[in-house]
Amino acid sequence: MKLELLPGKGLGDFLLGMSVSEAVNVVKQNLDSISSVELKFNESAPLTMDIIMDLVEDGLLLRFDPATQRLKTIEIYDVPKVVLSYSGSIFSGSDVAPTFVLIYSRFGPSYPGDYNVAKNIYSLYYPNLAFTFPIPAKYQSLYADSSELPVEFPDGSTPITTKITLFIGSSIESMVLPPLPPSSLYFEPVTVTPYPGSLSFTHRNSFLSFASTTQDVISELGVPSRVYYKEEDKMRIHSASASPSGETGYTDYFYNYFQLGIDILFDAQHHVVKKFVLHTNFPTHYEFNQYCKCNFKIELPPDEEGQESRYIGTDMKWEEVQAMCGKTLGKPVVNNRGSFANPFGATYFFGFQGIIFEVMRNNHIASICVFNPESSKTTTK
Repeated sequence: MKLELLPGKGLGDFLLGMSVSEAVNVVKQNLDSISSVELKFNESAPLTMDIIMDLVEDGLLLRFDPATQRLKTIEIYDVPKVVLSYSGSIFSGSDVAPTFVLIYSRFGPSYPGDYNVAKNIYSLYYPNLAFTFPIPAKYQSLYADSSELPVEFPDGSTPITTKITLFIGSSIESMVLPPLPPSSLYFEPVTVTPYPGSLSFTHRNSFLSFASTTQDVISELGVPSRVYYKEEDKMRIHSASASPSGETGYTDYFYNYFQLGIDILFDAQHHVVKKFVLHTNFPTHYEFNQYCKCNFKIELPPDEEGQESRYIGTDMKWEEVQAMCGKTLGKPVVNNRGSFANPFGATYFFGFQGIIFEVMRNNHIASICVFNPESSKTTTK
């Protein structure tokens, strides 16, 4: 695989700041050259560890911030496996060794780097870019307490880089995520009011409720990624006012906004919003990467002490939600798709007035469903 190195931007089509979903799409578009990909994450505590996409056969590691799910670093950990160029000139490939001399020549002068005595490696930094070089133990004393660059060893050889890291910042330790473009609506804050039921979108300054029509939704959010008609409501049996399937002669339908992490269910007869479903896109859920992560917060009414505002965030765990919301409306409904369809185990649906939480085995929220309790007596989505 041949990739252009773009300091401060990315590597080939992999751009710093892109979402997990966008990176997966890049992989899908290059399946002829990318043969093996492994996704790594912490199943029990997904917010404590980066989401890692390892392109094994290409020696490429993509690290995503676990909260925003945006690409924060790109590591080329097996440099000989890829052909690398900078400003159109190849500096690493089958016939070109990425030596310290060549790197220094192609990328220009730099300040003295850092020498890690314990690991015997020297890191050379450029803006938003780092090269790692192994230093033989016998030459350790030459660089341990010196600002000397390891351009050439006493025996006439020059070190060859074994790892290249792209990031935003002055060093890997102080890296930051790049700001989103002004036009980007990715990870837009969404305020949810469960009852009477509404969504408020911060950046686009828009508002949707159960009174919103299909035209209102398209006007505020644009054309949906997909329109999905419900062939069968498998949760109808849990509705206190359930009627036999097909009795009305109408089929409710969803507007799926995958890039926003939102589904909107419409009443087929009146074409107004019936439910809002918002997804967290944790990698421990069977629908991971079908949606981008929705950055929602649920606004709760003041508690008995009259606090001005209380919010449930998208990354809060279930025990925190329970502490704020109190007792659920009945026992949870269990959704178990079997180990083949869902290797992470069953999810559980807990109902409150106007809102349902889908909770995973690790106690994180998978999705929320906001519904109108006056028009729908269901206790699960």
